[in-house]
Amino acid sequence: MDPESRGQPWGKLVRVGASPQSELTLLLTNRECTIGRRKGCDLSFPANKLVSGDHCKITQDQTSGQVWLEDMSTNGTVINMSKLVKKQSHLLQNGDVIYFVYRKSEPEQNIAYVYQAISPKQTDSQETEDGPHELSSSISDSAAPAKTGKDGEKTDKMEESLTCIICQDLLHDCVSLQPCMHTFCAACYSGWMERSSLCPTCRCPVERIRKNHILNNLVEAYLQQHPEKCRSEEDLRSMDARNKITQDMLQPKVERSFSDEEGSSDYLFELSDNDSDTSDMSQPYMTCRQCPGYRKDFSPAPWICSSSQEEGAVKAPGDGPSTSTDTCTGNTNLCPPQGGHLICTCCLQPMPDRRSEHVGPQGSPQHCMVCQRPFCHLYWGCQRIGCQGCLARFSDLNLTAKCLDGVLNNNNYESEILQNYLTSRGKTWREMLQEALQAIQQGLYHLTDYRINASSLLCYCCGLRFFKELAYKYRENIPASDLPAAVTSRPDCYWGRNCRTQVKAHHAM
Repeated sequence: MDPESRGQPWGKLVRVGASPQSELTLLLTNRECTIGRRKGCDLSFPANKLVSGDHCKITQDQTSGQVWLEDMSTNGTVINMSKLVKKQSHLLQNGDVIYFVYRKSEPEQNIAYVYQAISPKQTDSQETEDGPHELSSSISDSAAPAKTGKDGEKTDKMEESLTCIICQDLLHDCVSLQPCMHTFCAACYSGWMERSSLCPTCRCPVERIRKNHILNNLVEAYLQQHPEKCRSEEDLRSMDARNKITQDMLQPKVERSFSDEEGSSDYLFELSDNDSDTSDMSQPYMTCRQCPGYRKDFSPAPWICSSSQEEGAVKAPGDGPSTSTDTCTGNTNLCPPQGGHLICTCCLQPMPDRRSEHVGPQGSPQHCMVCQRPFCHLYWGCQRIGCQGCLARFSDLNLTAKCLDGVLNNNNYESEILQNYLTSRGKTWREMLQEALQAIQQGLYHLTDYRINASSLLCYCCGLRFFKELAYKYRENIPASDLPAAVTSRPDCYWGRNCRTQVKAHHAM
């Protein structure tokens, strides 16, 4: 940049561990300073893959003189050990320690600078004298936990525990994310939720959102002791207006999809977390079909088929069930008094526990081989409306045509390449599965669970997870000559299959 376009310095960034006079010090003269991997940035790290192209920018308000840092990165910026995520801004103060790269387990990769404000009345000699002192104090403050806060008051540990990391204020209408259990203001997480399905703190996939009543009560009790820390009425109204988390998200119904970390089924149920009449084992419709008191014409559960035609239609082909519903009222296969029962994960109905009758490597036909959850499909045919086979051999699982959507690490672009390849060869997902299972038998493909083969009894979710592994192996072994030139000419990603931004089409292309 030309010297004529530069004004008087209003601040500087000093690299942690360097002197203010070294080349690692950046004087801030422009009203806007950019930091990133791009070569055109004022502070550039072109060889560091952990820094985004445009990582963040530091601007000075001409009217008030306040200095703001706005994050524009993928991995975030850490200021005074508090993380700033994309599109968030932070008011910089003299002595703030800014980590453009922060790795707790790999501190040698950290890139940290200290922001130092320069008063217009300061002379060059004063800057030289004050610089090292401010730097050393900032580094020591960031390395050790803060002892004092504003006006010399001691830091309140309770306040730190009740602070939202997004807004850096006390929690309001607190929600917890599962399974990681990190907590945020409902309004703060609503804004994040629109951009990402991962936790802002640990980047763990969010499966559920729950109200955290315990923390809400603690915040309320804390504010009664410290009323000066209450938010303003205008701020509370603004947060309530920004809260997009609905009651359906907080209290899912009993009828909802069953999911794991890889995928979900469109037709499986999950037991509700809430105690209700539908989960009470003493209800009449929870009577086992082989119990002496079972009434065949009684089926009050709305998701249960009542006609024998529907029941017969959902039975798995090939390996028939161990018992039949036609014999439920007879004297054979009746449940003994106080006999054990299992609850089917799909239809939530009881069935006799026959695990002791099936001993072998495959185990009981009532349980998934991987997750060990019970299912009644192979035992006597699941009666839930829409069930297409909640438990079956891997080769017989009905994963439906939707199983190819985002099948490759949720990378829609790569998944579309695989779908186009199968379509051009006239193949279906089931034919691809059969070829992959044959490759496992021949030792060409290897799954993370060595026990899995074509005859393994799997539920829908576990089957879908291993189907995705096989689809990745299948795509990996497609010859480059069989793919379009636009696919093979793409540069390789630095992170490979572990890239967190591969779900974005522009990056995958």
